[in-house]
Amino acid sequence: MNTSIEIKVLSIGYPNAASTAKGVILPPITATVNSGELLAIVGRNGIGKSTFLRTLAGQQAPIDGMLLIQGKSLFAYTRAELAKVVSFVSTDILHVPHLKVFDLVAMGRFPYTGWMGKLKVNDKMIIYDALEVVGLRSMAWRNIDSLSDGERQRALIARALVQDTPIMILDEPTAYLDVIHKYEIMSLLCQIAHKENKTILFSTHDLSIALDMVDKVWLMTKAEIIEGAPEDMIMSAAFEKMLTRTHLRFDRVMGEFEMGRRLLKTIAVHSKQDIRWVRHALERFNYRTLQNPTATPENTPELLYEIGKGGVARYVYNFGMERVQFDTIYALGNFLRNLPEETPHET
Repeated sequence: MNTSIEIKVLSIGYPNAASTAKGVILPPITATVNSGELLAIVGRNGIGKSTFLRTLAGQQAPIDGMLLIQGKSLFAYTRAELAKVVSFVSTDILHVPHLKVFDLVAMGRFPYTGWMGKLKVNDKMIIYDALEVVGLRSMAWRNIDSLSDGERQRALIARALVQDTPIMILDEPTAYLDVIHKYEIMSLLCQIAHKENKTILFSTHDLSIALDMVDKVWLMTKAEIIEGAPEDMIMSAAFEKMLTRTHLRFDRVMGEFEMGRRLLKTIAVHSKQDIRWVRHALERFNYRTLQNPTATPENTPELLYEIGKGGVARYVYNFGMERVQFDTIYALGNFLRNLPEETPHET
């Protein structure tokens, strides 16, 4: 497997900035990514992800250090040469009146069409092939402004595809998209990276989606950049480093962030079923759960959860002389939230 991008003690930022020394916004970065890998860059807002990506794409010069693209220093490329090696998709929302999808995608052929920008038969075939890959061939002659956000994002990815570069860099490609389109875009990028042996780097805040599909993660913090497979990052507690001075915690079992709640009450849950989502709901109501205890502690309410005929759920709350049955967690939650604060099952 060939190293596609190699970074050695790279400093990024804005040399003319007055607020920090030389305008450096992060400690020197050292990391690598290989051909055919899909890589996610994650980190908190304002950490410098977009600046980092623009630097990797050659749109912003690094302050110091070494950046090798396909084994060659970034500074050794002319702009025309770099355009055949790295393509970049930004977060900018594109609104150009009367611009057709085909014409937008055709812009990606600029490194090959000469100064007149005349498309040859081969160029047109490449454009239609890219539109086919992203599922937009039938929309080739529609106006860009008539597309949904997800379709517009696909068109921008197609533009990067026709640029025919071994490296694709995307800044927040799933921003503004609903959850279905987020998964579709991520699946598409994964397919392109693995089937076409392209290196694809993208920044994202959709960590749970990225962890399902990427080969590698770069986690950016103020102190360092940490890299590894998603599972390595989870098991090494790397993602917890994003959570300083927050009320969040990272659930290593579910692979997602969640609110750190003060569980002020306790409830004993009796069930032969998987109670994961019941526990999830009870924690929202500030209850700590005891699952199938051999003996329920004194002054602790109990909840029986079972699945009856036809898959119908039943939740039976039992405390002292009170026994109440519910058919949904929603109804159970309304009941628990409306219990008087002075109930004796505080622990």
